[in-house]
Amino acid sequence: MAIRQAASEMGSKLGDESLTVADASIGLASIPAGAVAAMITNGAEAIRMRWGTPTTSVGHYLNPYSTAELVNDDLSVIRFIRVGGSSSTIFVTYFGA
Repeated sequence: MAIRQAASEMGSKLGDESLTVADASIGLASIPAGAVAAMITNGAEAIRMRWGTPTTSVGHYLNPYSTAELVNDDLSVIRFIRVGGSSSTIFVTYFGA
């Protein structure tokens, strides 16, 4: 997935976090106050992402080392789960006003 916006277009950087995506779905853990956008880079294993609860077969499929941009979104409802037998680590950068 190509990066469609410059980071500066998403607002000021508000923080970062790394999360391990395993066999139980997880949400973003440390969303800063005022965050309205996030850039997410997946690690070495495939995962799924969904607005709601994903499963190993339901949700947007993110290939290893792919990037997703969430802009003007409610970041608290996004959840992730691994697809195969190995966990992946995502890196998240938050942006906002």
